[in-house]
Amino acid sequence: MEIQDFRESSHSSYFKEWYGKVIWKGEEIRVSLTISKKCDNVELEKEKMFKILEELYLNQDEWNKKVKDTMVKYFYDVLNDDFFDDGVFPEYPTCYDMLFEILKDDFTKEEAERIWKTKVFPLDKYRNYIFVDNIQITNEGNFYFEVADDYTVVGDNWIWLKGNIDKGFFAASFDDLFEFVTDLELNDEFSSILREKFKIGYADASSFFVSRREGLTKLYYKKNHKLAAIGNYKSGKKEGIWKFYDEDGKLTKKVNYVNDIAEEEVVYGIN
Repeated sequence: MEIQDFRESSHSSYFKEWYGKVIWKGEEIRVSLTISKKCDNVELEKEKMFKILEELYLNQDEWNKKVKDTMVKYFYDVLNDDFFDDGVFPEYPTCYDMLFEILKDDFTKEEAERIWKTKVFPLDKYRNYIFVDNIQITNEGNFYFEVADDYTVVGDNWIWLKGNIDKGFFAASFDDLFEFVTDLELNDEFSSILREKFKIGYADASSFFVSRREGLTKLYYKKNHKLAAIGNYKSGKKEGIWKFYDEDGKLTKKVNYVNDIAEEEVVYGIN
């Protein structure tokens, strides 16, 4: 593994980026090194980032375990419930399909029936499916591990774990459909916040996903399909008045967004 193997990208106006590949737990994954173009000594910072990569690479068993431990501690309970919450996206397999068809080589029929009955995905299987898809390292000394699991339990939820060599993983980013949550601290409140975010299940706008979010959009709860929020997107960002509702259909707040930033908020129903 040589730093010369990393090729510079010219896509960003704000960052210098180099891309390369390493073998991580037997699989080839993509790695990127990112530096602000305002950096005074690019080569020095690049060398520092490469040393971080070497540290991760040489100790990948340890860091791979930290990934799985972090996912179990902060994500498992919420993703387990999300796995068994069927019917939101008709184009995706149901949990029944997953257990009895797609993953049938991983479970006996008796195991699948027990899981289906108890609605508890085995923790050891959950750990085994999780893998690191790519790694991004920044000149701040932090790194981001993108975590996936071949659409079993993590599913289509994009998850990035943020950490550094000294602290381990201390924050996470994820896409909960309504918004991309960035660098949420991994603490005692994390799972509760994650669960609230995951209550929203789908939108009625065909151009809702990723940067194509545009125009009037309605968001709905997974459980009862009631309206959760309504508002407009402009060039992928929330714009103007958004109304939010609880799961009983009551208006809870109105927020005025300017370029995706909440400028004014009115909350209802608080005594």
